[in-house]
Amino acid sequence: MNRSALAILQILTLIASLSRASHFTATNAWGSKNHPLAITTHHRTQQPSWNVLDCDRFVNSFLTIRGGEIDLIDNAAAADEDGILIVKTRNIIRSVLDVSEKNLPTTTRILKSLFSALEGITGVKLLPEPEKKKKSKKKSKKSAEVKSSEPAEEEKDEETAKEISSKSKTKSKLKKPSAATKKHLASTIKSTNPNYRIQRELKEFIKSPPPNLSVQVGSNLRVWIITMVGANNTIYEGESFKLRVSFPTQYPTVPPSVYFLQGHIPTHEHVYTNGDICLSLLGKDWRPTMTAQSIAVSILSILSSAQSKSLPMDNARHAGNKPGQYQKDWVYHDDNC
Repeated sequence: MNRSALAILQILTLIASLSRASHFTATNAWGSKNHPLAITTHHRTQQPSWNVLDCDRFVNSFLTIRGGEIDLIDNAAAADEDGILIVKTRNIIRSVLDVSEKNLPTTTRILKSLFSALEGITGVKLLPEPEKKKKSKKKSKKSAEVKSSEPAEEEKDEETAKEISSKSKTKSKLKKPSAATKKHLASTIKSTNPNYRIQRELKEFIKSPPPNLSVQVGSNLRVWIITMVGANNTIYEGESFKLRVSFPTQYPTVPPSVYFLQGHIPTHEHVYTNGDICLSLLGKDWRPTMTAQSIAVSILSILSSAQSKSLPMDNARHAGNKPGQYQKDWVYHDDNC
């Protein structure tokens, strides 16, 4: 093994010597005034070509290589197995290839072919192993990132599925327009008729129903039943309630009569157990420009903003009253009513 390494070192030294000699001879010959082509090319010698400079750098770098240190990657194990001389030979070849790859790519290919032939002759591994570990690390990082992103995607899918299921449940609880409702929508009512505005409000409600709200009308156009489903992420989520809305003869000068039907009353600090709702829009804050739909949206809003389920402080005193009376003289608990 040591004889083979000495032979390889002698070949490398010979290559370097020949390269420097040929470089020196070519430079002197072309730079001489007596050279036949000196007259036509002497102006070019003022700015040496890229190849000449790089060749000189390559030869100088090659001749100064001493074989590197023993503590390179896997050199300790290699030194025990093949000997220090073989390890240094490999380090020289690695250094030669590193230098030539930067300056002389064509020479690098020739040297690799030469070293490959020497490996076949001597049976000694000379060329460095291609680096595959870094690529595998990159691949492993990418796979780890993909794996880490999979749980997040699964969580998103679960959340989406929950949202879809909750929406489907909400839709199933909301009522579609009945035959009587469609009949009222199809009937022709003159603008002078008191029911004209009520029919117009019903058409708008059916055409663009607010979220979590639906309406049904029986034989009397002036009495509506609004189904209300608790909004998502609230304490009433998924719960179903029913509002009875009736329009007095003075409507819209006075507000409609609105209260929850028995068996469908939410437990709320502004909702009495008889179904009445403590809401100023049904009393002093009513305006003729408002609608039954806007009242229903406001009631759903106060339910959605509730943090706990509790009865009004004066529920015992009010619970026996008839629901749906005009709240003209009411004293409201707070600004949320």
